[in-house]
Formats: sequence, C-alpha cells, structure tokens
Amino acid sequence: MSDARDDQTGFEGEEASAGYAPPKLDLMASGFLVVLSILIMAASLALPIPGDWTTAPGLLPFLVAASLLLMAFGLAATAIKRRRVGSERIAEERNSDTDRKTLLLAAAVALYIAALQLLAFRQDLVIADFRHTISAFEPVTIMALVGIIHLAWRGPLWITSTIAIVWTLTLSLVFQHIFVIPLPGGF
Repeated sequence: MSDARDDQTGFEGEEASAGYAPPKLDLMASGFLVVLSILIMAASLALPIPGDWTTAPGLLPFLVAASLLLMAFGLAATAIKRRRVGSERIAEERNSDTDRKTLLLAAAVALYIAALQLLAFRQDLVIADFRHTISAFEPVTIMALVGIIHLAWRGPLWITSTIAIVWTLTLSLVFQHIFVIPLPGGF
C-alpha cells in the first residue's frame, strides 16, 4: 500500500525550507531595490528613441525596472506587516537538497546559454502573409524551461511542456513582431 503523500504533486518553491528573512533585512533589501529600479527607469527614459516607442531601446529595461519597483514595494509591505506583529523568524539551516537544486539550476542556465550559441540556426516561416523567424531560441528555450520547471515542480510532463511552449512562443512573437527585436540563437 502506498502512502497518499507520494501521489501528491506540489510546488515547493525555490527554497522550500528557507523561511523568511528578518523584517529589518527585507526593508533594507526593498530600499535598495527601490533606488535601483528608479535609477534604471530614469536611465532608460534618457535613451534616445530612434523611431516609434515600441522600438525604443529603453522600453524593456523600463518595464523590468517598473516590475521590480512594484515587487520591492510588496516586499516592504510584507516586512512592515511582519515587523508589526513581531515576527523576527530567521532562515533555517541550509539543506543539501536545496544546494543540489541550486547547482542544477545554475548548470541548466549555463547549458542553455551555451546551446543558444552552439546550436544557432535560422528558418523563416511564412503562413498566410505572416512571416515569423524560427531560431535556436524556440527549441532550446522550450527544453530548458521544461528542465528548470521540473527541478521545482514534479507535475505531469504535458503541463510542464505546455507551459514552456506557450511561454516561449509568446516571447518569440512579442519580441519579433511588437518590439521588432531578433532573438538569440539565430545569426
């Protein structure tokens, strides 16, 4: 008879047993992230816009920095809330399983970058007057995402693959047709 817990699938997170950092440390980190985000947003706005705003070189850094700014505010809010209730829980001891997953993630990212460089190709695909370029980015990113998601979540392969395919194709379409930026893995 098998244990019921063996059949359950759940998301552990990046470091499931790490716990929260002390609120004071989270407040310092959020302050740093707020300053960094504002600097990046200001620098990206200072970049020249050669054509339309969708091709502005500072658009993506601005959006990423704005997203980071929102996350920093969220981190600060939760730290203030935890500080008010007196939660000063410090992270638990390191876990060898977490360290192994971290090393596997770093290796997967390094292998992903190497594969984009070594397996570069480009194939134009035309469907009813819609032209799209397929490069090494699409297949390499799909395989890398499936592997990375599998490190953190042991769900069914079809779900992991579907997420990786939809996300990769969305990125490919947005970057090539909205931002008009070629993706890595081509030449």
